[in-house]
Amino acid sequence: MRKTFVLLALLALALPVAGLSALRAGEGTLSVEDGRGTITIKARGGVIGRLDRGSVTIFDLSPEDANDPVVFGDDQPVQLVGDTGIRYSGLGLRYRLIGGSFRVVIAGRGIDLSAVGKGTGTIRGELDAFDTGLYSLDGVDCRKEPDSCKPLPDRVQRFQLGTPERPEKSPGPPTPS
Repeated sequence: MRKTFVLLALLALALPVAGLSALRAGEGTLSVEDGRGTITIKARGGVIGRLDRGSVTIFDLSPEDANDPVVFGDDQPVQLVGDTGIRYSGLGLRYRLIGGSFRVVIAGRGIDLSAVGKGTGTIRGELDAFDTGLYSLDGVDCRKEPDSCKPLPDRVQRFQLGTPERPEKSPGPPTPS
Protein backbone atom coordinates (compact mmCIF):
# COMPACT_ATOMS: atom_id res chain seq x y z
CA MET A 1 0.00 0.00 0.00
CA ARG A 2 2.82 2.38 0.86
CA LYS A 3 4.56 1.73 -2.48
CA THR A 4 1.35 2.52 -4.37
CA PHE A 5 0.91 5.77 -2.46
CA VAL A 6 4.53 6.82 -3.08
CA LEU A 7 4.22 5.96 -6.79
CA LEU A 8 1.02 7.99 -7.15
CA ALA A 9 2.57 10.94 -5.28
CA LEU A 10 5.63 10.90 -7.55
CA LEU A 11 3.42 10.74 -10.64
CA ALA A 12 1.31 13.62 -9.37
CA LEU A 13 4.49 15.70 -9.06
CA ALA A 14 5.96 14.55 -12.38
CA LEU A 15 3.00 15.27 -14.67
CA PRO A 16 2.80 19.06 -14.04
CA VAL A 17 6.56 19.31 -14.65
CA ALA A 18 6.15 17.29 -17.84
CA GLY A 19 3.25 19.56 -18.80
CA LEU A 20 5.32 22.72 -18.41
CA SER A 21 8.22 21.34 -20.42
CA ALA A 22 5.80 19.95 -23.01
CA LEU A 23 4.34 23.37 -23.70
CA ARG A 24 7.80 24.60 -24.62
CA ALA A 25 8.16 21.72 -27.07
CA GLY A 26 4.90 22.51 -28.92
CA GLU A 27 2.90 19.82 -27.12
CA GLY A 28 -0.59 20.40 -25.83
CA THR A 29 -2.55 19.51 -22.72
CA LEU A 30 -5.99 18.11 -22.00
CA SER A 31 -7.61 18.20 -18.57
CA VAL A 32 -10.91 16.41 -17.79
CA GLU A 33 -12.66 16.60 -14.43
CA ASP A 34 -15.50 14.24 -13.46
CA GLY A 35 -16.30 13.49 -17.12
CA ARG A 36 -19.18 11.32 -18.20
CA GLY A 37 -18.85 10.10 -21.77
CA THR A 38 -16.12 8.96 -24.15
CA ILE A 39 -12.66 10.42 -24.78
CA THR A 40 -10.28 9.13 -27.45
CA ILE A 41 -6.65 10.26 -27.68
CA LYS A 42 -4.15 9.22 -30.34
CA ALA A 43 -0.84 10.81 -29.46
CA ARG A 44 2.79 10.64 -28.47
CA GLY A 45 3.21 11.76 -24.88
CA GLY A 46 1.54 10.83 -21.62
CA VAL A 47 -1.87 10.30 -20.03
CA ILE A 48 -2.59 9.69 -16.38
CA GLY A 49 -6.03 9.35 -14.88
CA ARG A 50 -8.81 7.46 -13.21
CA LEU A 51 -12.47 6.72 -13.71
CA ASP A 52 -15.20 5.65 -11.32
CA ARG A 53 -16.88 3.16 -13.64
CA GLY A 54 -16.25 2.17 -17.23
CA SER A 55 -13.47 0.96 -19.49
CA VAL A 56 -10.06 1.97 -20.78
CA THR A 57 -8.97 0.50 -24.12
CA ILE A 58 -5.29 0.92 -24.92
CA PHE A 59 -3.60 0.44 -28.29
CA ASP A 60 0.19 0.64 -27.89
CA LEU A 61 1.38 2.14 -31.20
CA SER A 62 5.06 1.80 -30.27
CA PRO A 63 5.21 -1.69 -28.70
CA GLU A 64 8.97 -2.03 -29.20
CA ASP A 65 9.81 0.79 -26.77
CA ALA A 66 10.25 0.34 -23.02
CA ASN A 67 7.10 2.29 -22.10
CA ASP A 68 4.34 -0.11 -21.07
CA PRO A 69 0.87 1.07 -20.03
CA VAL A 70 -0.04 0.57 -16.37
CA VAL A 71 -3.63 -0.07 -15.24
CA PHE A 72 -4.87 -0.74 -11.69
CA GLY A 73 -8.30 -1.68 -10.40
CA ASP A 74 -9.68 -3.62 -13.34
CA ASP A 75 -12.09 -6.09 -11.77
CA GLN A 76 -13.45 -7.57 -15.02
CA PRO A 77 -11.54 -9.97 -17.29
CA VAL A 78 -9.22 -8.20 -19.74
CA GLN A 79 -10.49 -8.26 -23.34
CA LEU A 80 -8.36 -8.24 -26.47
CA VAL A 81 -9.51 -5.70 -29.07
CA GLY A 82 -8.19 -6.23 -32.59
CA ASP A 83 -4.54 -7.15 -32.98
CA THR A 84 -3.01 -4.69 -30.51
CA GLY A 85 -5.74 -3.42 -28.17
CA ILE A 86 -6.47 -4.38 -24.58
CA ARG A 87 -9.67 -3.31 -22.79
CA TYR A 88 -9.68 -2.99 -19.01
CA SER A 89 -12.99 -2.42 -17.25
CA GLY A 90 -14.40 -2.14 -13.78
CA LEU A 91 -14.88 0.22 -10.87
CA GLY A 92 -12.18 2.64 -9.69
CA LEU A 93 -9.77 2.17 -12.61
CA ARG A 94 -6.45 4.03 -12.55
CA TYR A 95 -4.28 4.21 -15.67
CA ARG A 96 -0.96 5.62 -16.79
CA LEU A 97 0.63 5.80 -20.24
CA ILE A 98 3.92 7.69 -20.18
CA GLY A 99 6.08 7.99 -23.30
CA GLY A 100 5.67 6.35 -26.65
CA SER A 101 2.77 6.49 -29.07
CA PHE A 102 -0.67 5.21 -28.15
CA ARG A 103 -4.36 5.36 -28.84
CA VAL A 104 -6.54 5.22 -25.75
CA VAL A 105 -10.34 5.18 -25.47
CA ILE A 106 -11.76 6.05 -22.05
CA ALA A 107 -15.51 5.48 -21.69
CA GLY A 108 -17.55 5.75 -18.54
CA ARG A 109 -18.40 7.93 -15.57
CA GLY A 110 -16.19 9.90 -13.23
CA ILE A 111 -13.39 10.37 -15.77
CA ASP A 112 -10.48 12.42 -14.42
CA LEU A 113 -7.45 12.72 -16.67
CA SER A 114 -4.47 14.83 -17.59
CA ALA A 115 -2.80 14.37 -20.97
CA VAL A 116 0.32 15.98 -22.40
CA GLY A 117 1.58 15.37 -25.92
CA LYS A 118 1.13 15.79 -29.64
CA GLY A 119 -1.75 14.17 -31.46
CA THR A 120 -5.48 14.23 -32.03
CA GLY A 121 -8.60 13.06 -30.31
CA THR A 122 -12.32 13.22 -29.82
CA ILE A 123 -14.48 14.01 -26.83
CA ARG A 124 -18.20 13.47 -26.27
CA GLY A 125 -20.37 13.68 -23.19
CA GLU A 126 -23.00 11.09 -22.36
CA LEU A 127 -26.21 12.05 -24.16
CA ASP A 128 -28.68 11.57 -21.30
CA ALA A 129 -26.44 12.93 -18.56
CA PHE A 130 -27.45 16.05 -16.67
CA ASP A 131 -23.83 16.87 -15.83
CA THR A 132 -21.20 15.62 -18.32
CA GLY A 133 -18.19 17.04 -16.46
CA LEU A 134 -15.62 19.63 -17.55
CA TYR A 135 -12.63 19.77 -19.89
CA SER A 136 -9.95 22.19 -21.00
CA LEU A 137 -7.53 22.09 -23.92
CA ASP A 138 -4.16 23.84 -23.63
CA GLY A 139 -5.47 25.70 -20.67
CA VAL A 140 -6.19 25.36 -17.03
CA ASP A 141 -6.50 22.44 -14.65
CA CYS A 142 -10.27 21.94 -14.37
CA ARG A 143 -9.94 20.80 -10.77
CA LYS A 144 -8.35 24.12 -9.76
CA GLU A 145 -10.31 26.50 -12.03
CA PRO A 146 -13.64 24.90 -13.00
CA ASP A 147 -15.13 28.22 -14.17
CA SER A 148 -12.52 28.38 -16.94
CA CYS A 149 -13.45 24.95 -18.35
CA LYS A 150 -16.21 23.82 -20.72
CA PRO A 151 -18.73 21.00 -20.27
CA LEU A 152 -18.12 17.89 -22.35
CA PRO A 153 -20.03 18.43 -25.64
CA ASP A 154 -23.16 16.41 -26.46
CA ARG A 155 -21.82 15.71 -29.97
CA VAL A 156 -18.46 14.26 -30.95
CA GLN A 157 -15.92 17.07 -31.02
CA ARG A 158 -12.47 16.60 -32.54
CA PHE A 159 -9.44 18.30 -31.01
CA GLN A 160 -5.77 18.81 -31.74
CA LEU A 161 -3.35 18.13 -28.91
CA GLY A 162 -0.38 20.44 -29.40
CA THR A 163 0.78 21.83 -32.70
CA PRO A 164 0.37 19.50 -35.68
CA GLU A 165 3.54 17.97 -36.98
CA ARG A 166 4.44 19.27 -40.40
CA PRO A 167 6.10 17.07 -42.96
CA GLU A 168 9.66 17.95 -43.78
CA LYS A 169 10.03 20.04 -46.91
CA SER A 170 11.79 18.38 -49.77
CA PRO A 171 14.74 20.34 -51.09
CA GLY A 172 13.08 20.56 -54.50
CA PRO A 173 14.81 20.54 -57.84
CA PRO A 174 18.32 21.94 -57.98
CA THR A 175 18.61 25.48 -59.24
CA PRO A 176 20.61 25.98 -62.45
CA SER A 177 24.01 27.59 -62.02
